Amino acid sequence: MKAKNADRAVDSMLRTVSNNHFRLSDMADNKAHLMVFVCSLMLSLLVPRFYDQQLQHPIMIMSAACVISILCALYSAMPTYHRRQVGKPRAKNPNFNILFFGSFTQLSYEEFEKEMEQVINDRDLVYESLIRDLYGLGEVLNDKKYRFVRLSYLFFMVGLLASGIALGFSL
Repeated sequence: MKAKNADRAVDSMLRTVSNNHFRLSDMADNKAHLMVFVCSLMLSLLVPRFYDQQLQHPIMIMSAACVISILCALYSAMPTYHRRQVGKPRAKNPNFNILFFGSFTQLSYEEFEKEMEQVINDRDLVYESLIRDLYGLGEVLNDKKYRFVRLSYLFFMVGLLASGIALGFSL
């Protein structure tokens, strides 16, 4: 990638987008924690009433939805770490991200220092590395965090609806 018009505006844009990604990641984690808390609270209120014959089916439905919702929320907040061999780890390799610990820890300190020096001394490589890091953050947000937080909310909503319908039939 060649940064033909790299200036303060480009630097500011990359910084802003990167900060937005971090805020979105934090928001997804907070939503996941909220779902774990709410579903755990619901389970603690439902379990003592499990043996009430009239409420047994609605309670089983809601309990199952809460457990699935908790699992989705926990998975979304669980740190992702893939140590994958990407060929020769070098800053110019498109599958290697010198700014990501999962990539650069494959190098010895001396190799890391040499690769960072290469990046620092090449303005185009600086922007390429930042953009590669930004893309990786976006992939994690899209493919894992928000996908599974959304599933957590959906299971919870479906569980509320289904248990409400089951409650209506059992009364």
